[in-house]
Amino acid sequence: MLKLIVQHSPALISFLLSLKLNLSKPQFEHVLRLSDALITTDIRHKTVASLYQTIVDAPDPSNGCDHLRISPWSAAETRASTKQFVIDEIVREAARTGERMLYVPIDDSLGEKDKETRHMEAVEFHHDHTKSQGKKQVYTNGTVHIESRLQLGKMEYVFDWRLYLREKTVRKLNRGRVKEKRIRFRKKTSLALEMLQELETLLPEGFQVYILFDSWYASNQLLKFCRRRGWHVICAVKSNRLLNEMKLSQWNQELKHQRYEHVSVTATDQRQKSYLVRVKQGRFKKLPFDVCVIISKRHHRDKHPKYFLSTDTSLAPQKILQIYQKRWPIEVDNFFVKQHLGLTDFRVRSFEATEKWFSIVFLAYIFLQHRLNHSESKNQLRSIADVIRLHRQEHARTLLETACQEAVRLTDYLPVIRRLICSPA
Repeated sequence: MLKLIVQHSPALISFLLSLKLNLSKPQFEHVLRLSDALITTDIRHKTVASLYQTIVDAPDPSNGCDHLRISPWSAAETRASTKQFVIDEIVREAARTGERMLYVPIDDSLGEKDKETRHMEAVEFHHDHTKSQGKKQVYTNGTVHIESRLQLGKMEYVFDWRLYLREKTVRKLNRGRVKEKRIRFRKKTSLALEMLQELETLLPEGFQVYILFDSWYASNQLLKFCRRRGWHVICAVKSNRLLNEMKLSQWNQELKHQRYEHVSVTATDQRQKSYLVRVKQGRFKKLPFDVCVIISKRHHRDKHPKYFLSTDTSLAPQKILQIYQKRWPIEVDNFFVKQHLGLTDFRVRSFEATEKWFSIVFLAYIFLQHRLNHSESKNQLRSIADVIRLHRQEHARTLLETACQEAVRLTDYLPVIRRLICSPA
């Protein structure tokens, strides 16, 4: 197997230094090794051992494992540094462009592990809504994390993330922990609320904020929190919610004689999709403000309409659906961190070590977003995939140049091959 990293990416080093991470020099070097190797390697399982094998003159992989398991650094502090960096980037972009419309999608994602995995604290069986159909409910072994991101104009960044554990699992883990190290159970909506609270403390005034999420997070608590801050919410809602004391499913029947409004939105594949919508304004039960609800159907015979809510009642239905579509990039984020950056490839047991692994993966991903956002050649770098390709090409060029220079210096290519080819495990 050919080693890929002779020297670490100068762009990545500069990025990590700009974050002002609270890390010692050895800790910083391990974070640099792992994040660089996560982006550069294209292997099936990105374990610490396999990542360190791709780095020339890397220390023993056990050092990288200890960096996650016992090294005294905090994933929360690393996350705080990246959040401040993202806010600073958003503020500078707003000052440069004059854009003030900030979109904040929130969603959760399930990362699958082998079904026989039993002894990792962050891994358990979760309800898999993508595989469940009708009355057949499917549960998948893996990790669940909640993520929020910020989008201002063309600038997009992951803002925050949290690992989620079921209450039953938290009670089980806390039985074997001292009081100071016990894990606090928090519902998904509570984790989302925490991220929004931190956004409020960091975000300067002057932004028009739209929070976007699916029906799972459309709780009265989150809706009230956002409106008290002057933020608007656009989200999906379930058909059993009460609008003016009547279920939305009943309103669908009540308004059946009302003419449909045709709305056309652009899908992610750039195709135009048309929907039939009806609009009803009123108040949800236990909410002290008016909302606009859209009943959306794909065609006239659609018996399972979708329901969307907007706290900004001045928006037209087409604008509401267009804004709701801005949730899609968070799915792209989750695809890249899981499929290309090895989010679920960790082999550490404790919950805290898993959090550290997640923090390094998201650190690497925010670096990729940073390069994309500040790319001078927009024609070459149009997506995160292009940035990953560029990063790997830079390492390949450095590797080739180094190999040629050392072969010339030593007048023998065999020592160079022995140095750059890792021995089979």
